[in-house]
Amino acid sequence: MTYGQPQYGYTPPPKKSKAWLWITLALVFVLLAGGVAFTGWVTPGFFKTKADTTSRATPEQLSRSFVNGVAEDRVSELWCKIRSKRSYSFEQTMAVSEGAQLSTPVRQRAEQEYSAALTTAGVTVGFAMIPGEGGWCVRDAKVGGEPEPLPGIDTKPAPRPAVKTGEEAGNKFVDAINARDIPAALSVLCGKVPDTTRDGVQQVIHGEARYTVEKADVLTTAEQTILHLTGDVDGVRAVGRVETDDSAQDGPCVASFSPDSD
Repeated sequence: MTYGQPQYGYTPPPKKSKAWLWITLALVFVLLAGGVAFTGWVTPGFFKTKADTTSRATPEQLSRSFVNGVAEDRVSELWCKIRSKRSYSFEQTMAVSEGAQLSTPVRQRAEQEYSAALTTAGVTVGFAMIPGEGGWCVRDAKVGGEPEPLPGIDTKPAPRPAVKTGEEAGNKFVDAINARDIPAALSVLCGKVPDTTRDGVQQVIHGEARYTVEKADVLTTAEQTILHLTGDVDGVRAVGRVETDDSAQDGPCVASFSPDSD
């Protein structure tokens, strides 16, 4: 061994720290996990169980679907083909509501009609359900209470009543509206009236309307009678108008009906 001489040898460079790499990976993981959690549970909510808004084989199923549909603004498939006029107003206000809960369970109100009630934004809404195409459907929705049940849901016109004057035909029509008797009301309509008029008559009956004939104008030359009405339509005071064709082949009949204007 030689002393006093410098010694040479290989000294390895210091190892670079990998702490920054693990910190970066951890941050990426946290961000990805947070993003997945947000999209899965918040919006659009891939992990959430979708609420049933389509089942309507029974009144109980329909009531749950309707409540869920109100909460999610998806009830278009649950309405009856012909329904009350006020149900359209409810559907518009429902679009800005947040959440809904069933507050009154399903109960039978008539032979073929059930009802229930929900609460949304602190407001109680009753809804009536009847058999329809493909299952049960909602025919009416009433804010503040449950709709009055229909005496029957048959939509086939009754036999044409024997009337001699347009005024008599108009009064029978108004009596049928007040009794919420769809077959009787349709039986007094003229055969040539459009389907929109027939549907409109049923819409009024699906709600709650009551009229009084204030005056009848008999137009002999025009072979027509005009009945001027006042009444209450779904809790709102209204005027109405019935026009008859007094020269119809099968006898005087109702040619037009305006439920809220004269």
